[in-house]
Amino acid sequence: MPFGPIIRAMNHNRMRFALIILEVAITLAIVTNAVNMILDERQKMLRKSGFDDENLISISYQPFAPEFREQSFVESLVQTDMRALRAIPGVKAVTVSYFLPWQGGGSSGTWKTEGYNDKFQAQLYAARGQLIETLGTRIAQGRAFTETDTPVDPDVPTQVTIISRALAKKLWGDANPIGRVITNGEGSTPRTVVGVIDEFYNPYAWNIGEFVLFTPGRSYDTGGATFLLRAEPGALKAVVSQLEPRLLAVNAGRVFRMRTVAETKDNFFSAGKLVITAMTGIIIVLVFITALGIVGITSLAVSERTRQIGTRRALGATRGDILKHFLTENWIITTAGLVFGVAATYALNYALVSQLTDVKMPWYLVGIGMALLWIIGVVATLPPALCAASVSPAIATRSV
Repeated sequence: MPFGPIIRAMNHNRMRFALIILEVAITLAIVTNAVNMILDERQKMLRKSGFDDENLISISYQPFAPEFREQSFVESLVQTDMRALRAIPGVKAVTVSYFLPWQGGGSSGTWKTEGYNDKFQAQLYAARGQLIETLGTRIAQGRAFTETDTPVDPDVPTQVTIISRALAKKLWGDANPIGRVITNGEGSTPRTVVGVIDEFYNPYAWNIGEFVLFTPGRSYDTGGATFLLRAEPGALKAVVSQLEPRLLAVNAGRVFRMRTVAETKDNFFSAGKLVITAMTGIIIVLVFITALGIVGITSLAVSERTRQIGTRRALGATRGDILKHFLTENWIITTAGLVFGVAATYALNYALVSQLTDVKMPWYLVGIGMALLWIIGVVATLPPALCAASVSPAIATRSV
């Protein structure tokens, strides 16, 4: 198939074809970046926290009875609450802590340690009770907390900490982290590492989702407390129904709020799900409009060239020759659009990385997008091209 005559014929309607080329380029740029964002959001949703998310429940209370003004009363009540919660059938472990997986934030601080030149940021959560058992993670090195790790005097800071494996790797590489000392940013309040948990991830704004220090302590006061509870598999619903009645039986001078970690996780990813839905809609609309544009421009070309098609048929051109002509014409248009589209794709990705996201465009995604648009172009061209191939040679004589 000679390209020269086809390109010269297209040159007579260059504005029309230029608009389709621009449409293909814009479609490639937007669709590939939209797919890239969808894949990134899905990857985030598939990430594991390292905890038994499906069986975790958070229950917090706010007091209104006057006796809660005394810290000693609160201390005694929290211990009674944990015993009542552990007595519920189906409860595996309980801790009292403000830490809530998948809340999208929490508590953090700046720290330093010997062997690491700079200060570093990490999440920080105090807990009392069966922390490791409740989360459903495991100790990879060292030991879990014991009750004696919690200071008797609430004004005395704890002396020990359990950290995540990722934080240990960041600070000391492959060296043994047990026995290392971490201080706050001013070099005070030393905490000795006694354990390392195998896996930890809690999304946080400063890219410290894998870094954490757990400390034994009283994360409750006269303003309320939050319990984190782990149920046996399949017992979550039954346990939830028992939580408030059991705690009200201990003390009715407070109001409760319950939420499962699964609900918290679902709420955390609600914005991501909205992004996926919006991007999917944009992809469908853009691809449909582009395919419709190709169908329209090819149909217009066929209707304008009916007499010329008939003349070519009368001079010996086969139906296959006519079909090949329009498919070649479409291939030229689509290829030109994709060439500009590749440049537009990376330009748009650069703008997105600079302003909104840190996900760079992988080359293979651009290749897949190009291949799919080539296929869409061929499929969209076929119906009007087949109509052109069916034009009878007699049309030439009737049109004279």
